[in-house]
Amino acid sequence: MMNKKLSIVMAMGLFTSLSVTANCDFTDFPVMDEMTIQTVMDNANYNNRPMMVRNFIADVSYQAIVEHYHKIWDGRYDDTAFGIWHQVTTMTDDCMMTVQIAAQSSSPTAGRLVISNPPTAAANETLGEDILMPADSEVVSDLVTEDGPKKGRVTMIATAGSTSEIAQFYLSEMLNDGWQLDRQFVEADSRVLAFRDGLNTSNILIIPAGDITQVLINEEKIK
Repeated sequence: MMNKKLSIVMAMGLFTSLSVTANCDFTDFPVMDEMTIQTVMDNANYNNRPMMVRNFIADVSYQAIVEHYHKIWDGRYDDTAFGIWHQVTTMTDDCMMTVQIAAQSSSPTAGRLVISNPPTAAANETLGEDILMPADSEVVSDLVTEDGPKKGRVTMIATAGSTSEIAQFYLSEMLNDGWQLDRQFVEADSRVLAFRDGLNTSNILIIPAGDITQVLINEEKIK
């Protein structure tokens, strides 16, 4: 197994270090009166931890939202930045709550509310269980979502070997497992493989990252 410390960060950026101890849901999340809320994910699981996400639009400045949550959480918060987002996070006895606010000068202001429940898996359960990957690989992140009959899964893996070697591994293993190759293409040193099995799809992006190779697997299956 690779001993290099991995620093791959998911695009959503705020779903790490969620060590909470009891159940919680959005009834616990303080919402501003000015916010119009829309559900993004209500039944997701990131790295063995359930989470829920809402989008919001608010007809106030982003500074007003930041100040509101500073006041609500009264010294029990942490401010961070991720891309265009200003993030305000608090941890209670029950859960972790994060407000992501688009740092912009005009209103209305867009953002996200994220809340995480405690882990659903046993402490010794392997992250990325049942994911197809080469030997000497590490699962960096694993996001599972359910939407009616559809089950989605996005998994990031770090592994040794060249992108061409990893692509050949997935091509061989997926075809042997009954998947059909829908399309494939190469761009510079990156590889993309798209597979289909009836209504089920699996898209695999393989990209070089220094002395390791990153693999992003995006699956959608019908239950």
